[in-house]
Order: sequence, then C-alpha cells, then structure tokens
Amino acid sequence: MKMKLMTETEYAPYKGDKFIDLGTIDYLAKKYHKKKETLKYLTYPSAHKRGYKTLLYKIK
Repeated sequence: MKMKLMTETEYAPYKGDKFIDLGTIDYLAKKYHKKKETLKYLTYPSAHKRGYKTLLYKIK
C-alpha cells in the first residue's frame, strides 16, 4: 500500500511568459474548468516541446 504525502504538489500555469496562478491540480481544474488529465499533460516535456500556449510547471 502506498502512503500519501501530507502536502500536495503545487503547479504554476504560465501563458507564454505571464504567470497565471498557483495551486494543486485539483484547485486549478476546478477554477479553470479543465480536466485533471489535461492539466497533468501540460506538465510533461512532450507538451512543452509542442509549444502549447499554456503550460504547467511543478513548484518544488
């Protein structure tokens, strides 16, 4: 059985060079009416290479 961490990972969406918001995948999906899977995909290197306008970056 896997244990969940107490803190959730936060992500920062950017549209080009402009910072949009900061929050978890759940928070961003609810606020911007997007699927969690779509937002998760925007964190992958393949999405970054394709040059999508809006990208998500993991905040450590």
